Amino acid sequence: MDLAIVKDILNRYPLPLVDEILELKAGKMAVGVKQISKEDTFATGTNPESPILPGVLIIEAIAQVSAVAIHSEKKHEGKWALLAKITDCKIKRSVFPGDELCMEVFVTKVKKTIAKAKGIATVRGELICEAELLFSFK
Repeated sequence: MDLAIVKDILNRYPLPLVDEILELKAGKMAVGVKQISKEDTFATGTNPESPILPGVLIIEAIAQVSAVAIHSEKKHEGKWALLAKITDCKIKRSVFPGDELCMEVFVTKVKKTIAKAKGIATVRGELICEAELLFSFK
């Protein structure tokens, strides 16, 4: 996959929630990580005395890794996969500064105008979040 495309997906200001893609199987699956630090403004903005990564941003991180997996196929070149629906989402516990969030996603269906993915987020092997995501192509 073109590195510029990966960087564009993962560095969309203001929410770059993936530091690195560790594994990628074009159009099938991807694994990405994010180091959560005290300097991340979203962590301190929630509660300055006890910073956490908001659950909605955990889901966004899963969605960003899903977008990399979806866009890694040439047939999606020039399209944007936009998050359209979140289903079967469960957030099991909070994520704190110092944690490394690992997102693993599997693309389960791709059609002309939509794509589905199933993803999980873990910290040190412990399940943090799981969700099914529906994307619409623009």
